[in-house]
Amino acid sequence: MRNATPMRDFLREFWRFDRRAALETLALSLFAAVLEGLGLLLLLPLLALAGVIGPAAGNGLALHLPQVVARSLEASAPSRRLLLMLAVFVALIGLQSLVTLLREVRSQQFQLRFVDHLREVLFGALAGSRWNYLSRHHSSEFLSVLATDLQRVGTGTYFLRQLSTAAVMLPVYLAVAVQLSLPVTALALVTGALLWWVLRRSRAAASRSGTLLSLANQRLHAHVQEFLGALKLIKIHGEQGGYRHQFGAALAELRAQQLEFQKVSSRSQLAYRVGSAVALAALTYGAIAGLRLPAATLLVLVAIFARMLPQLAQAHLGLQQLAYMLPAYDNWRRWVAACAAEADVEPEPGVAEPIREGIRFRDVSYRHPDGEHRFEAADVRIPARLTTAVVGPTGSGKTTFLDLLSGLNAPDSGSIEVDGRALAHRTGWRRQIAYVPQDTAILDGTIRDNLAWGASAPDDAAMRAALERAALADFVARLPAGLETRVGERGVRLSSGEKQRLALARALLRAPELLILDEATSALDREHQQVILEALRGLHGRMTVLIVTHRVEEIRHLVDGVLRVDAGRMGPWTPLVPPA
Repeated sequence: MRNATPMRDFLREFWRFDRRAALETLALSLFAAVLEGLGLLLLLPLLALAGVIGPAAGNGLALHLPQVVARSLEASAPSRRLLLMLAVFVALIGLQSLVTLLREVRSQQFQLRFVDHLREVLFGALAGSRWNYLSRHHSSEFLSVLATDLQRVGTGTYFLRQLSTAAVMLPVYLAVAVQLSLPVTALALVTGALLWWVLRRSRAAASRSGTLLSLANQRLHAHVQEFLGALKLIKIHGEQGGYRHQFGAALAELRAQQLEFQKVSSRSQLAYRVGSAVALAALTYGAIAGLRLPAATLLVLVAIFARMLPQLAQAHLGLQQLAYMLPAYDNWRRWVAACAAEADVEPEPGVAEPIREGIRFRDVSYRHPDGEHRFEAADVRIPARLTTAVVGPTGSGKTTFLDLLSGLNAPDSGSIEVDGRALAHRTGWRRQIAYVPQDTAILDGTIRDNLAWGASAPDDAAMRAALERAALADFVARLPAGLETRVGERGVRLSSGEKQRLALARALLRAPELLILDEATSALDREHQQVILEALRGLHGRMTVLIVTHRVEEIRHLVDGVLRVDAGRMGPWTPLVPPA
């Protein structure tokens, strides 16, 4: 069977998540089914006591009730017996309703916790993956699984609960039906199995539709993310119409897959309802004409089968929905497995160590995953507590150097050492780094939120000091809300220079041992650039600073040395003498 492995894995994950809650839900379903079965068994004695049918047709109270209860009722007056039986019947139905309600509440809680568990597992796997693996994928792929696919898994889990309820209820109905007429029950089973077999293809169609839906959702997420990321440029160029057309096409594709599944589901449900009605009519005719069952017994059987048929239809719909959901779950499973195979090395816990001597690249070689670009650094030393400029043309390998230095990527050969110790064994290395990229990451929150991100509960005094060093203190002081000013999504309410200075202040607030500025001053005017660089000069002797720049001559008097990268090769650290 095509989906046997995903189905087995899904059921195993479902069971492993919280066995106690799963068993509790199953027990409540079984209890509710037994109570409903007892209620059905009381129908014939009730009809007999009410005088609707004769005592013989009721087959005697002893057949349907425990001996002690039956003898007690037979010793009572008929009117009293009827009242007692009605009271028992109402009590059973009331108790069964309460148990069903409790089961639904517990099942819903279990379902929500299960989907949250899947999200947390995938989120943790993504967060723990190596950067060079994550960078090869579009973020919409992750978002599609986390948001859309797992929502479908939640829907499929709901139908799994419905299916398990039907699996418990149907044997109870059959047990009651067998007591009334074994031949009619056997005929009903054969008819139901035949109908189930006829509709088997609809479940395969639901699985195919689910696979296509996952792909359509992923394309829609990719389109939306690209649109939002380039929104300003799109508005400037007046390209809204073209993007609306593309968005409409993506929506049409998604809608087509959703409608296709709805058609498959509706057709199978229609066929099931018509087939069930035909089967019920045939069973009724056969019971009367062939088996000559008493009318009262037939009446109860019809009531039982009328309850069974919706359960069978629900079971079939549940299997359809599971088949529709399984491609989404399979996406989750494959991403978790892939991320686990690409797991990053967790940093060792402990107190961060300062950089005392410097950083050294010793015979380092690294090839990009695409196989076309290679980076090499034979013997490169970066002195501690000095400011170094990293220069080189676009595409020369500067970003690769920074990724290796920060530990995002590991070299294929050679070693990177800090104070003579391999980077991989350095305690809390990434917590010692502050990185300010050219494209700053600004949160949709307040200035305070952005400063506090990644820092350990900084106080206002520390924030003000960081803003001063980043030449942003006067700007924040002029704002009506000060640190509580909201900056908008991706800092849309700030200029490019303000965003970069805010990112720099956030970096300084970490009190790093290694500060990396990756073209971080490119959007600043000369005045603010000089203010920031002079502030960084004031850090001389306190931290190691790397400035990636194309304009080394402009900062020559602030830099102690330079590293040049060209065609994937990094030269040695060369001291720079400030101009006279």
